[in-house]
Amino acid sequence: MDTQILWLLAFVGLGLFNGVLAGLLGIGGGMVIVPAMIWLAPQLGVPPAHVMHVALGTSMATICFIALSSARSHYKRGSVSTDLLKVLIPGIAIGGLLGAFIANYMDTEWLAWIFSIFAILVGIKLLSGANPEAKGDRAEGKQRLPAGIVMGAISSLVGIGGGSVVVPYLLYHKEKLVTAIGTAAACGLPLAIMAAVGYVMTGWGVQGLPANHVGYVYWPAMIAIAFGSMVTAPLGAYLAHQLPTKVIKRIFAVLLIIVALKIIVDHI
Repeated sequence: MDTQILWLLAFVGLGLFNGVLAGLLGIGGGMVIVPAMIWLAPQLGVPPAHVMHVALGTSMATICFIALSSARSHYKRGSVSTDLLKVLIPGIAIGGLLGAFIANYMDTEWLAWIFSIFAILVGIKLLSGANPEAKGDRAEGKQRLPAGIVMGAISSLVGIGGGSVVVPYLLYHKEKLVTAIGTAAACGLPLAIMAAVGYVMTGWGVQGLPANHVGYVYWPAMIAIAFGSMVTAPLGAYLAHQLPTKVIKRIFAVLLIIVALKIIVDHI
């Protein structure tokens, strides 16, 4: 079988797995795609110096499609606050673009460390199952612009759709859980678009990248992973009502921490 077809099948398989996890546990995207791309990118001919940039850029481009589907689903359920979106999106979009440009000035080892530390923190949160206490006041629009920039930049630097940072932020500021999750999902679309644009711009003209790249985005992986994710996300949502999600979430958390530690060891 042609090598390119095998790669496409592998990426579709990754997307199928990612979609199930997204629907089942409410987590997926960068926490699955980035580690997989860190392993796959060198085998595609990506130079070691650009492995993390390609992993992050491809993840953010893929999340554009996943976030669109997720945002529509949450909007139909009435769990997206348009008032919150109006004050969050400008900062998050700016931050998404800024994060890609910051990443361009960092070497792959630093980016690997940043991603790994963030993944370990996500794993610990999943193991604890705790949400932040609503201690903060309801932030004004002018306060949410800098907060959005920071959240967008962090998300772009670690290749995620933003839910891991936006949901805790909104919960801290006394928003309801269902609103926090739905609004964070909707924020993921402008975040991912701007971050992907940033990774395309910063990777444009970089020497040594293999064929089928647009900047730091490997577009065959983007299309195949997005397709697989959207196919199986509804299955994951169905399984969430059939399986012991708390146990599965803890298993995934442990695996995520192990993978993060492996990435750190490989980049020491």
